[in-house]
Amino acid sequence: MQTQGDLTEIERAGRRCAICRSGRHWRQLEVTRPEGLEPVVMCAACHARYGTASPIPMTPKDSAGSMETAPAAAPKPQRDAQGEDRLRKALRQLPRKPHSLGQIAKAAGLNREKTLTRLRGLQDAGEVRQVGKRWSTQPQSSDVEAAFDRLQARTNNLRIIRDREPVG
Repeated sequence: MQTQGDLTEIERAGRRCAICRSGRHWRQLEVTRPEGLEPVVMCAACHARYGTASPIPMTPKDSAGSMETAPAAAPKPQRDAQGEDRLRKALRQLPRKPHSLGQIAKAAGLNREKTLTRLRGLQDAGEVRQVGKRWSTQPQSSDVEAAFDRLQARTNNLRIIRDREPVG
């Protein structure tokens, strides 16, 4: 749930991620507040990739209270001290729903080919599963739910209508 202050920061950022400049799904943008710095608006993929540490070099607030963004090249993701797998970390931090290959690759900071190879390996290990053209970490559903998932994947306008009980 976003607070009024978060919504204000998202509006100030033009409903765009401060890192990748994506404006898609702007209602899912998150605001991180690094200590001593201005708030940073991040999409879910950048938040999963960088966490609370913004890769954008910022200078501290000056006396007028404005922030200066230092010009920088595209940030390179840092490996964790323990050498944690970036793909597994990204899958763990992304919202619990099926994601496309591109979304997962962006969150992990890997190219699409490497991500696809790694996802297939994780699928063989039983950690992820492919649902249509998307990948999910959610456990396998029951047979009925799986049938509805397949039907929904084939149609974009699905409405389930149940029989009504006779009146009178």
